[in-house]
Amino acid sequence: MARPDPPAYPHGELVEVLPDLFLVAGTMRLPGPLPVRFSRNMTVARRGDRLVVINSVRLDDAGLAALDRLGRVTDVVRLAANHGMDDPFYAERYAAKVSIVKGQRYTAGLDTSAPGNYFTADHELDAGAVPALDGARLITLDSTPREGLLLLRDFGGTVISGDCLQNWAAPDEYFSWLAKPMMKAMGFVKPYNIGPGWYKRSKPPKDQMRGLLELEYANVLPAHGTPVIGGASGHYRAAIERVTA
Repeated sequence: MARPDPPAYPHGELVEVLPDLFLVAGTMRLPGPLPVRFSRNMTVARRGDRLVVINSVRLDDAGLAALDRLGRVTDVVRLAANHGMDDPFYAERYAAKVSIVKGQRYTAGLDTSAPGNYFTADHELDAGAVPALDGARLITLDSTPREGLLLLRDFGGTVISGDCLQNWAAPDEYFSWLAKPMMKAMGFVKPYNIGPGWYKRSKPPKDQMRGLLELEYANVLPAHGTPVIGGASGHYRAAIERVTA
């Protein structure tokens, strides 16, 4: 079931947050009559002249030109089942191969159980190595739907997260006036946070969440919020312990 690609919404510039790891903040717009908008991030990992897009966000023409200057997009990796609306755009523009967590689907809106797919990925991934990204390991959570985190061995360990690990210390420029108080009240705007909407709705197994405490990582590049560079596993410990108590 094909559907038109969503347009490019407002976004920032690609920033190299760690060597060969780039992040750009963009906009997520919820469907409906009210202006509920907030930020979402795309990470780009460079391997030689290849680029791997993670948590895709469609860029405008200037953003795409900046992306092209970094290298050649060959792969897209989807970590969160509630993300991915821009994956087809990158697949079509660059003939990139798309990899998803096994069991995820591309459904209209936010209903991940809706019938019909608007897109089909090239590869399904389970826990373990990620062929598109050497040096990366996929960690899976058997939430409903399933969720993934990428653990790179680079720079003391770097986690790229979907909706699980977030870091919105404050609303940013991509929050609409309505989203600011609403998302604060709902517990989204906190540093070193477990995504509250994701956790409540998707119900990841507590033993798998506790397993995150055993990971060694210094940095987190989240799909929501600002990067955490240095000491990340310690920063997130309290939040993980809180939801698994």
